[in-house]
Amino acid sequence: MKIKLMLVSVAVLGCLCTACSGKKASQPINGRSTDGKVSFTLWHSYVGADQRSEFMTRRMEQFRAANPDITIEEQKIPRDQYQTRLKTQAAAGELPDAFIAWPNTPIQEFVEAGLVGDINDLLARESAWKDGILPIALNEFTVDGKTYSVGLGISVTSIFFYNKALFEKYRVKVPETYEELKTAIEVFKQNNIIPIALGNKAKWPAQSSIFSIVANRITGSQWLTDVLANKNGAKFTDQSFLDALGMMKELADLGAFNRDYNSIDDVQTRGYFYREEAAMMINGTWVLPDIVANTPEAVKANIEMTTFPIITGGKGEPKTLSGVSSTGVVINAKVSPAQRTAIEKLIMFLTVDEAQKMYMEYTIPVSSKTVEPDLNAVDPVYAKLVTLMKAHPAMVTVYDSALNSEQTEIINNGLQGIMLGVQSPQEIAKQLADTIQ
Repeated sequence: MKIKLMLVSVAVLGCLCTACSGKKASQPINGRSTDGKVSFTLWHSYVGADQRSEFMTRRMEQFRAANPDITIEEQKIPRDQYQTRLKTQAAAGELPDAFIAWPNTPIQEFVEAGLVGDINDLLARESAWKDGILPIALNEFTVDGKTYSVGLGISVTSIFFYNKALFEKYRVKVPETYEELKTAIEVFKQNNIIPIALGNKAKWPAQSSIFSIVANRITGSQWLTDVLANKNGAKFTDQSFLDALGMMKELADLGAFNRDYNSIDDVQTRGYFYREEAAMMINGTWVLPDIVANTPEAVKANIEMTTFPIITGGKGEPKTLSGVSSTGVVINAKVSPAQRTAIEKLIMFLTVDEAQKMYMEYTIPVSSKTVEPDLNAVDPVYAKLVTLMKAHPAMVTVYDSALNSEQTEIINNGLQGIMLGVQSPQEIAKQLADTIQ
């Protein structure tokens, strides 16, 4: 893809420039200063409203205390800016020594550009730690038999949150089918209640939380696999995919969302749901800590969650969740051996059972096989999430995890255009089809 080629060619140029200057990207020579300390740079997006920010702050303090010989220059970049800055740095050949990356296709792009190093040796040395990690957290960071990171947790992206008190007040049935969802939308609109709260300013929420599950319900999982592999005649221009794109237009035209859904972000939109101005919210596990911390208790007691309604006639599994491994720390291919050892320590420190138990304190699904919450001791909302995930353990693909950078930009921008009525499903499908070689 053209973006991949740009990353590779410009990264090579960046490496040549670095070699000409006689300096490495990280400040100390080979990552070791004159006092013997190892130092490395770390970029991540666990900051601000991100549900992992408090966890990361606490855990990094503990890591520094336990490893006084390691100095970490940490940059915290908000999620909506992070990936753009990372791509810019990758294109310039100036990636930090360690950084968080997304699983599946995003990590594959870094691997194919030769920008990151694998952790196979670490996994072989620390087999007990490896064996305690859920397969999804390793498999989705594995490319051609080499593993490049470990997901800190599990992200479910399409949880169908609803306020049962509002459904009861207006005598609306919790929708089990798409037709029932349309009925619910109409009833809530008539009563001046926002049907579904959405904040799509950053463009990824509509894709990640709604479209990914809608498209899978209609096309089925194998279809996307075949399209991306250019197999079995599957194409983005197939009618089933056009129908999925068209359903997003239909929801927008029905008035399913708050009027300002394209001008507010994912954090801002939660207020509609917390204040009972919206009856539903289709969102991911990242909102759980915010719900627990900021929803009035009387409202929180009425929050329930289920799967997106069944789409009759679709080829996908009728009742599933979409989800993926969380992000994980990866290692720049150019680091020194001393830096690699230090970063490997950090990767383990963030994912061992002790860390997972702390992670769980922030109501985040963990990537450990052995750490499980006591459902009688945790917040009821978190208990409901754990119960839902156990009832629907097989998760289907999230589009921005399966698509490459170019395709993700097309679908994110395209969905916004389709929902606003300024672009057609056919236009977006054609743009996506043109990326397949």
